Order: sequence, then C-alpha cells, then structure tokens
Amino acid sequence: MRDLFIFILAVCLYAASFKARSEEPFELAVTVDWKPYLYINQQGEPDGEDLRLLRRTLKRLGYELNAQRLPEQRLALELKQGEVDVILGAAYTKAREAQNFYSMPYRKETIVFGFRFSRNPYFSDVSVSSLLQQNYLVAVNKSGWFGEDFQRKALDAHERYLIHAEGTMRRMQLLKMGRVDAVVGDQKVLEAAAQQLGIEDFMLSKQVIHETPVHFLFSRNRVDKAFMQRFNQALVAELTRQSF
Repeated sequence: MRDLFIFILAVCLYAASFKARSEEPFELAVTVDWKPYLYINQQGEPDGEDLRLLRRTLKRLGYELNAQRLPEQRLALELKQGEVDVILGAAYTKAREAQNFYSMPYRKETIVFGFRFSRNPYFSDVSVSSLLQQNYLVAVNKSGWFGEDFQRKALDAHERYLIHAEGTMRRMQLLKMGRVDAVVGDQKVLEAAAQQLGIEDFMLSKQVIHETPVHFLFSRNRVDKAFMQRFNQALVAELTRQSF
C-alpha cells in the first residue's frame, strides 16, 4: 500500500510540474536573417510570416511566445538534444523526431542555389553537385537539412568546396564579394537577401535541390501529444483563416 501511495504521489507531482511548465511562455529559437519567414524588423523586434502564424496559433491556446536568438550550428545542436521549446520551418527527419514533436505541415519549402548571372550565366541549367565537381565554391548552412540527395552528392562527396557561414546574409555577402560562386537556401529567403544587398544580377537555379513540407517543431521536454493535438487544431483554424 505504501509503494502504491508513493507511486500515485509521484505521478501527481509530475503532472503538476508539467502543467506549471506548460503555462510558461514558449521560447522560440531564431536566426535573425530568414526573411520573409523570420527576421528583425525596423523596430528591432523579431517578425516574419512564420513567426506571426506561430504566435497567432499559440494565442488561440492561451500561450505567449518569446524569441531567443541562436547561431545556426548551436540551434542544430540544442534541437538535437531536445533543449529548444519550438522552432519554425523544420523539415522532417527521423533523428529530430526522437526528441521533438512535429506539427502538421503549414507550407512548402523549396531549396535551390543562387548565383550572379554576370559571372556565371550558365549556372541556371546545372545542378549543385555539378558545380562542386568542377571545384566551384558553394556557401551553405552545413547544419541544415536539404534532403538525402544533397547529403550524399554534396556534403559527403564534396565537403571541401562547401563553405559554412553563419546566416543567410553572411552567405550572400560572400557571393556579392566573389568569395563563393553560389549560395544554397530557400528560394524566397535568397531573393529577399539579394534585394536587401542590392545584388542586381542575382538569379536562382532552375534545378531544385530539395522540396518538402515544413512544420513547427516542439521539444518533447516541453509538450505532450495532447498539446500537439490541440495545437494542430488551432493551426488548421489559422491556416483556414489565412486562405480567405
């Protein structure tokens, strides 16, 4: 009887602590130059399409959202360890699912590479692996996920020609200065960065590197399956509202 009482007490204490944890604001891990999805606006505050969608969805459930800036590689490490409350724009990988819950998908991500047409006009019709085979330098977030094909044909086979630089703007600055020949990233993010930096001859490749649905990703240390069911219902409501 005593053991049963201790077990019930432990369960109640765990449930109480989880409830208290769940009532805290969510901490969103952000990188600062992922426009239009996430960026720092003119008032110095985090903003963007994905951020606003996440904030509205959580508000439906009675939660607030705070933003915490993290470098890309540190974000990848903490995500792997389940130490980040929530991130946005997450492509599905089985490794991430071990420590995190995926929401339902809320948009599609298209990964391409960008280049300067005045320097390399024929790049539009070639693949990124072809560029690497010819020893061209390509800037990329090495901690990102761009599909198994990119992992095998680019990262594993030609890593010496892949240049890691923190943040989209830094990678695009390398392109502008001629330090790299191409930059891998989301097509809308690359276009926004090129416009901001005034790269007038910027073009996107016709070859798609990876196309996949993206999700909000929540740490299993922070939420449970019941929360995810409620979140997905609220997300459907927000996406439906957006479409009208």
